[in-house]
Amino acid sequence: MKKIISLILAVMLMASPLYAAMTCTETVTEYPGSAVWVSLACTGATADNGTDDVDISDATMALIAGKYFLYAVYTRPTSGGTAPDAANVFVLDETTGEDYLGSADAGTTANKGANLIHATLPKSTMPYSYHMLNWFYFPIKGDLSVRVTGQATANANFTIDLNFQK
Repeated sequence: MKKIISLILAVMLMASPLYAAMTCTETVTEYPGSAVWVSLACTGATADNGTDDVDISDATMALIAGKYFLYAVYTRPTSGGTAPDAANVFVLDETTGEDYLGSADAGTTANKGANLIHATLPKSTMPYSYHMLNWFYFPIKGDLSVRVTGQATANANFTIDLNFQK
């Protein structure tokens, strides 16, 4: 009986890193009077190859809300790190649920953020309004979060950069 319990515990411990939540470290660079660059250095897989959200910090939101527009989103695998899977990125307004990269269903089906994370290549996109069917610089009014879906490689390393302009 002890061997069975030990085996079950060993299997659970080995499997747990496969489904560890994605974590990101936020770095902010301000260019006074013109721009703010928010960099999210992320590690891990989305839970069960599903969805993970990362909130932009309150301090960063205080800096950009009411003053800046989302201008561009950039992604890249971390040099020397574990390559990520192709994954989708959403930039969500937490007040309205709108995806600033053009998702028609508030962050479930990717539009301009589809496969924005790539295993070897940097990629970029601009904000897009699904209802206007056009590129659109969204004014930042409330809290933002970044959602990643479909990234299944445990311990993958990638960076998501958000560029905000006045």
